[in-house]
Formats: sequence, C-alpha cells, structure tokens
Amino acid sequence: MKIAVVDDDVDIRSLISLWLEEAGHECFAYQDGISFLKEFADKQIDVILLDMMMPEVSGEKVLEELRIKNGLDIPIIFVTSITSEEDMVRILNEGADDYIVKPVSKNALVARINAVSRRIYKGNETDMIQMGDFCIDRSRRTVNYRDEPIKLTDKEYELVLYIFNNVGRLMPRQQILSSVWGYESEVNTRTVDTHMSRIRKKLKLAPEHGWRLSSIYHQGYRLEQL
Repeated sequence: MKIAVVDDDVDIRSLISLWLEEAGHECFAYQDGISFLKEFADKQIDVILLDMMMPEVSGEKVLEELRIKNGLDIPIIFVTSITSEEDMVRILNEGADDYIVKPVSKNALVARINAVSRRIYKGNETDMIQMGDFCIDRSRRTVNYRDEPIKLTDKEYELVLYIFNNVGRLMPRQQILSSVWGYESEVNTRTVDTHMSRIRKKLKLAPEHGWRLSSIYHQGYRLEQL
C-alpha cells in the first residue's frame, strides 16, 4: 500500500517509514500538515499516519480538511503521544479510524496497518468481481474462468480473492499470512508459497493468458494484469 507518514519529528518519521517499507509498503514522508495537504491528491495514498501535535497545522486540522472539506474516505490513523481518553474519543468521533500511542513498536504498527488494509479490501468488495476473464462470486465463494468453474479449496479461494483485490501491489508474505490465515496462525511462509504455486497453475496466471503472478525475492508476491 501507499502510506503517507506525517510527523514533524524527523527521527520518528524516518523510523516509521523504514519499518513500513521493510513490510513491503511504499511510504511518502512529510514534516508538516501543510506540505502533505499540497501533495496528497497526486499520490493516490491508501493510508495516512498522522501526528496530532504539529506546528502551524495540527493533525486535527488535517483530519478536518480531508474528511469535511474534501470528503476523503481513506483510513487515517493518528500516531500520537497524547494519552487522554477524552482526546482519543474526540478524534475518533471526528473521523479518525484508529490511533497508536507513542512510543510506537514495529509489530504493533504493522499489525494496525494490516488490519486497516483488510477493512479497505472488505469495504471495496462487491458480490461479483470481474477481472479480465475471471469472475469471482463472493456470495457463492466461486471463481470462474470464461464461465468455466475452477475447483478451489476454501483457503485457495480466500487467497485468490485477496490477490485479485491487490492487483499491481506488492503483497509481503507476512501480510498475506495475516490477512488470509489470521494473526494467531502458526502457518509459515512456505505454506504461502505452496498455495501461490497451486493457484498459479489452477488459474493459469501466466503471460500467455494475460497475467503474471511473480515471486519477489525475500519480499512476497505481485499479481499483474498484462
């Protein structure tokens, strides 16, 4: 995902960006709300991490600008040192999706981002998803290719649904495990590779059929429509 990190503390900004890039996301870092508001429309941002206390334009002002004035509906997560319950309730009521209290841990940050990503894709899903010659019927949990059904296990179906909701994006193995198998699963990344190999064959995700499912060394996978 493309994630904007807006924080006036250069050390925090750099560290969060590093962690997210290691998790396979693309980051755009901003030192204040003004510079972010000038550029965000051109970046096609998926998630915004926003500091509350910033000079000139506070995080709450940025939230108001995006939610009320621009009607923007993408997830906004506050990363803040403020721990007052009253303040947290207020920003959630004003349209924030979540908040993380500083100091931030890498695992907690990545987990929150993954949780938000699942909500994004679930919210964007319709009963019927048409992708080229593929048709995914979420109500029946079926996948057809040119009107011919493809036999899949339940987990293979969930994985197919996930990768088609992420066409063109880098999908880190750990993020796939979190989204498809769940956080508490003890499944290892080799299981992801095995399932990806199976669905690549079953769906014929090859260039001669207009698709490419690539394994990115030490990172994850990317599905591209050619």
